[in-house]
Amino acid sequence: MSFDAGLSSNTKRKAMKRLVHSRGISIQTSDLGGHYILVEGSLIDHRCHPKGNDASEESELVHHMVVRLKVKGPEMLIVQAEATMPHPPREECPEVLPWFRNLEGLGIAAGYSMKVKRAIGGIKGCAHLTSLVIAMGESAVQGYWAAYERGRTGIREQTIKKFINTCHLWKEDGPIVKGLRETLKSQDSSE
Repeated sequence: MSFDAGLSSNTKRKAMKRLVHSRGISIQTSDLGGHYILVEGSLIDHRCHPKGNDASEESELVHHMVVRLKVKGPEMLIVQAEATMPHPPREECPEVLPWFRNLEGLGIAAGYSMKVKRAIGGIKGCAHLTSLVIAMGESAVQGYWAAYERGRTGIREQTIKKFINTCHLWKEDGPIVKGLRETLKSQDSSE
């Protein structure tokens, strides 16, 4: 189905795609050693304004927010959390920053998104930072895997559980999980 389906041909000719908002989210994970990782996330929003009849656009920085999470693996426990707002949209926005300490002690596992919303969502927090922290959870798991699990000669059930039912390929009764559990059983029997 086309995005302009349902529009009259006259409207299609007049309609022009015009950028009005852009959001960039960047997340990086670093190995700190000793099964600790640092996950750093940044969210930057721009609102775009057309310049008269010119096709070029001006953009206005609306949000620039940064979150840092220190995570201890393999249990994926947030041990330190901080947020900053290099460019908040309103002067009151930074008032929510102390609430980010509520993330400390939270595990990145099943139910993570709801736990984050309870800890820093709603009137205690900022919708933009809450969304960023939720996105950072998956990056933390991938980063920890890259730092400590990839290339290991064996696999652990604890590691498999982190990925179960996170997507279609990792469904509990699917071939990837079954294969990894068979590998785990053969590892255990050879030890």
